[in-house]
Amino acid sequence: MATPTSSFANLSPSLLANPELCTIDTCPLELASIEYIPSLPGNALYVAIFALCLVAQLYFGIRYRTWGFLVGMIGGLVLEILGYVARIQIHFNPFNEDPFLMYADFIPYSHHNRISL
Repeated sequence: MATPTSSFANLSPSLLANPELCTIDTCPLELASIEYIPSLPGNALYVAIFALCLVAQLYFGIRYRTWGFLVGMIGGLVLEILGYVARIQIHFNPFNEDPFLMYADFIPYSHHNRISL
């Protein structure tokens, strides 16, 4: 996270001490967990695509009884969906650290989970 500099001189000390109280209107993005606003349509599209893949994977995994592969793919797809939902939350409030931690943890782990099969 960025350290306060002279460009933050007009911010109140309470906002500098706790950036989670910031909004896009009151603070610069340098105080946010991520210094850009993620695309809402792009991330919503990824949530929809991975949700469709999840439904298809459930269907084919049960139909062809590939239980071990099904568990790994479902785990990876659920983590992928949660990661992109966190990016949607970041779009609305980039100063909250919880969605950033979800995004940073879930998306890379979901790739590892699916690739390691």
